[in-house]
Amino acid sequence: MTTNAMIRFDHVSKIYSKQNQVRDIHFSIGQGECFALCGGNGAGKSTIIQMMIGIVKPTSGSIYLNGHKVSSTDIAYKSTFAYMPDNMVFPRSLTGYEVLHFFSKLLQVPRGRIDELLCLVGLEQDKHKKVSHYSKGMQQRLALAQALLPEAPIIILDEPTNGLDPYWVHTFKELIHAERRKGTTILYSTHILSVVEDTADTVAFMNEGVMVACDSVASLCRIENGHRSLEAVFYDTCQRIATSS
Repeated sequence: MTTNAMIRFDHVSKIYSKQNQVRDIHFSIGQGECFALCGGNGAGKSTIIQMMIGIVKPTSGSIYLNGHKVSSTDIAYKSTFAYMPDNMVFPRSLTGYEVLHFFSKLLQVPRGRIDELLCLVGLEQDKHKKVSHYSKGMQQRLALAQALLPEAPIIILDEPTNGLDPYWVHTFKELIHAERRKGTTILYSTHILSVVEDTADTVAFMNEGVMVACDSVASLCRIENGHRSLEAVFYDTCQRIATSS
C-alpha cells in the first residue's frame, strides 16, 4: 500500500448480480504515478472508474481520492480530479473553442488556458469549427483537452486512446509524461498495451470483475536474461485463467 496515496481502493466490491460484479478491488497510487487498467469488454474497468468518480456506489469497501472519501454525503472529493469519459458527447452546435470556454467558466479557469490546450491537442486550426464537423479522433482530443483544463491533482481517463491515429497515440504518451512531471496522478483504462508499457508505473489486469494481476510494468515484463512485452504477459495471464476455469 502506497503511503499518502492519491488514489486508494480498500477492498471495494460492486455486486449487480451473480454474473455481473466487481470483487474485492484493493490498490493505491501515489502522487505523480500512472496506473493503467486493462481487460476485455465487460471486465469491470468502467465500473471501477464510475465508482471512483461517484456515479456508481460500491456495495462494500471504501475509495479515497487525495485523502477524501468518495461519498454521496461529502462532495469534497469532487474537487480533486478531472475526468474524461469514454465516448464523451459534446453539443454539436458548439465549436471546439466554445466547448472549452463553457468548461473554463464553469471551473473558473483563465481563458488563456483554452488556446494553450487547443494547441497542445492539435485543434488550434479547427477551434472555430462546430463539433459536428469533428472526426472521432478530433472529438477525442477535445475531450482530453477538457480533462486537462482544470489542472487537477488527479486525472481519470476512460479509454483515452480510442479513435486516435498512431501520431496522436504517440502525442498522448508525451502528454502523460508531461503531466507526471508536474506531479499529476493519472489512472486510465485502455486496450493498447504498448501505451501502458510506455507510460504506466503499474498495471492491473481485469477479468470478469476480478483484478487477476496488479504489479509494476517492469516486474510483469521482466524475465530471466531479458524482457517480454506486456501483450505477451496479458495473453499468458488470459490463457492461465482459461485453463484453470
